Amino acid sequence: MTLGTGISRITGFARTAALASVLGLTGKAMADSFNLANITPNIVYDLILGGVLASLFIPVFVEYLRTKDEQEAWHVANSVFNLTLLVLLVVSVGLCITAPWIIKAQTFLAHGRQQMETDAIFLLRFFIFEVVFYGFCAIYTGILNSYKHFTIPAFAPIVNNIIVIATVIIYAVYPNKYVLAIGATLGVVGMAIIQLPWVRRTGFRYKPVIDLKHPAVRKIGRLAVPVVIYVLINQVGLWVVNILAAQVSGGISAFQYAYIFFQLPYGIVAVSIITALFPSLSESSVRKNKKQIVDSTSLGIRTTAFVVIPASVAYAILATPIVRLLLQRLNFGAADTEMLASVVLYFVLGLFFFSFFMLTLKVFYSMQDTKTPMIVAGIIIGLNIAVDFIYFYSFKSNVMKVSGLALGNTTAYFVGTILVWVVLSRRLGGLDGKRVFLSLAKIVAASAVMGAATWATAWACGKYVGTATFLEQFLQVTAALIVAAAVFLGMAVLLKSEEMRALKHLLGRFLRRRQSELEPHGTEPVEEDTIIESD
Repeated sequence: MTLGTGISRITGFARTAALASVLGLTGKAMADSFNLANITPNIVYDLILGGVLASLFIPVFVEYLRTKDEQEAWHVANSVFNLTLLVLLVVSVGLCITAPWIIKAQTFLAHGRQQMETDAIFLLRFFIFEVVFYGFCAIYTGILNSYKHFTIPAFAPIVNNIIVIATVIIYAVYPNKYVLAIGATLGVVGMAIIQLPWVRRTGFRYKPVIDLKHPAVRKIGRLAVPVVIYVLINQVGLWVVNILAAQVSGGISAFQYAYIFFQLPYGIVAVSIITALFPSLSESSVRKNKKQIVDSTSLGIRTTAFVVIPASVAYAILATPIVRLLLQRLNFGAADTEMLASVVLYFVLGLFFFSFFMLTLKVFYSMQDTKTPMIVAGIIIGLNIAVDFIYFYSFKSNVMKVSGLALGNTTAYFVGTILVWVVLSRRLGGLDGKRVFLSLAKIVAASAVMGAATWATAWACGKYVGTATFLEQFLQVTAALIVAAAVFLGMAVLLKSEEMRALKHLLGRFLRRRQSELEPHGTEPVEEDTIIESD
């Protein structure tokens, strides 16, 4: 799963590089138009059903698989599937009609950017129908994860990335808006279709049924209300970011591209850990096994920190070299690199806090508690909006204005981490605090030494080799990353890191069992059990 997620994120990087190189950042209006239009389907899907499907379907479906008849579980799946698609289709048609107002609601403070608005409205009328296929993806992923099949959902986004990369290449040769509009939409269609054969192997067979009276469907409906409110609160925060960023040429694109950079280590490691833990957390909750929930949560925090904290340090030091290497060509210039690198820097300062929060959020959802995350999210997003305005209007330069929005995200999730730790500790009677803090201390110490070595390597390469050509830039980044990995792993061994031993054991188990894990009918819960056993 981590391999698939890693390839997905790397091809996502390539997609971002292709988009940035062809569309530019500050010099062309099309960059902000594409990103603004592309954000909106995600907002709409998340707002209506995304959070519900991702966070509630699996616990309820797993509960019925474990305690009820399997056919009844499939009846629930079909009802949720059909209801999802019906709602998303109706809403998509409505939003296609109201596209001009949706765009203007996010750009009303951006004076003199009419071309950006016009292009964004055109693209949105195509992109909005992506939400229907996102609905397919969510249900398919939920079913596969419930059966502890994680590989195909992890690989599916690669199809989307490849199609979008091909689309951007065609657009570079034939710059027509229809190419971007159709190609990007087909990417999401491909991501949904690729999962269908594996879904059918679990036993799923489509039936045109919507049973609103079924207890499971009604239960999801009841639990959904706080989740929808939680997602709504998050989207209000993103809406504010778009309103502020739209006032700066390239601001929306810089924020979105930086978020993709920020998400790479989180997406490869933290998402894999969270996804693997979630079904088993749900089972532990059904069995009311608090100790297992605490153990899983503790392990999730520590193994996530083992990767994202050093990644944050390396990212912060190498932000400019990495952005320059990957994106600075064609329509993406030195000024664009400066803006994007600055935003990346302030984003990655909060990478661990964000990862921690998303992990503990799933713990609450595994216990079918949707109210607590809603309340915590309200506090975090309220703080985020407040500091966004403060940072944005406090800084004078456009670069720091957009960077301030990333700093607002970091500030909010730092506070959120403290808040959710306190709340979850009280709920579970502790979170293995001593063990977690000891591991974090070792990881921070190793990361500090690694950071010094990384900076020295990057500085030496820049001074004695140079950074004028692509080869020199590649050498600087590659050498710094190799040194960073070697120093951090060496320090982890020296400090007798518990997570280092777990990682080595995990790798050995994975290599020995890779063949069995690729079997489509395999039902052995190797993901969670392997992680816990290795610990």
